[in-house]
Order: sequence, then structure tokens, then C-alpha cells
Amino acid sequence: MALTTPKYVMMARSSLSDEALLSATARDVEAFGHFYRRHASSVLAYLAYRTHSAELALDLTAEVFAAALEGSHRYRPSRGPARAWLFGIAHHVLVDSNRRQRSVTRARKRLGLEPLVFTDPEIERVEELVDVGRRDPPLTALVGDLPEDQRAAVLARVVDEREYRDIAAQEGVSEGAVRQRVSRGLARLAHQTRGDDHV
Repeated sequence: MALTTPKYVMMARSSLSDEALLSATARDVEAFGHFYRRHASSVLAYLAYRTHSAELALDLTAEVFAAALEGSHRYRPSRGPARAWLFGIAHHVLVDSNRRQRSVTRARKRLGLEPLVFTDPEIERVEELVDVGRRDPPLTALVGDLPEDQRAAVLARVVDEREYRDIAAQEGVSEGAVRQRVSRGLARLAHQTRGDDHV
């Protein structure tokens, strides 16, 4: 008889916070599956916008989640929202890919995962995301509701990949103030994506 996951267990997982899903991953790999499904499209849109390449964005998305699965036991909620942690991984994977001009495959190989083969419809869907990103950058739209200082700090740090000290010098504030603005902005974004405006 085939074993199936009871529906109530699946519903319980889907109601967990990102932080709880990552915490549960070590003993319940399907918890990470919920985390993946919750954030895959956002990561893909971000990478499609940054790379302007459907195939590369798909490949990097797989690499981001392979690295996140491998490092899930190292995530600490006290250091910030899980979504910010995930996008930090995406940023590092993207920087590494740009530096080496090819997709990073180390984490995927360590996990024994085969390279992904993408169908034409999948590639077309990501190309649509790239086109949307060119017309209306998704991150720019996402940060539209942030206070001006947080929005500027998040865009400078995450999109433009500038160092904290450079942003601080331009804004005429301390590096600590910039770090706080980025942290608060990312935390607010994480709450907004969960439908919680109380930040």
C-alpha cells in the first residue's frame, strides 16, 4: 500500500511561517518543499530581471534553492526574516555567476541533483518575466510602499549591490544607520508578502 501524507499534515505545513518551515526541514524535507513553493516565483522573477536570460534565471533559481536546502540548518531567525536570508543567497549566487560567467553548480552536485532540463513553455514563461522586469522592475514595484529612506537603502544595497559605507557616505549618515534601514526595509517586505502590515 502506498504511503501518502495526510491532508491535515499538508495543511498544517502550509500555515507555518517561513522560519518554522526552515526549522522543520531537518526532520521533514517536505517542509522545505512548502518554503520552495512559497518563494520560487519571487526568486525566479528577481533573477530573470537581473540576468535578462530565461535559461540562466531558471538554472540559478535551482542553485539558490539547492544552497538554501543545504544550509537550512544554519538559518537563525534572530538574524532576520527567512525571505531576506533566501534573497541573500540569491544575491551571492548571482554575484558568483556574474564573476565566473556561468551558473554555479557546486551545491547541486553535493546534493547529487541532476542538471535541470527546461521545456520551451517554461523558458517562454521566464522570458515573459524578463520582459515584465524590463518594463516594470519587480523589486522596484515591491519596495514602492516602503518609507523613502528604507526604499533607497534597499535598492542601493540589493539592486545596485553597493557597499554599506558607500551608501552611508552618499546619504550623509552612519554605516549603522544604513544597515538598520536595509534591515527594516527587508523585514517590512517579508511581512508584506505574508499579508501582515504591522511592522
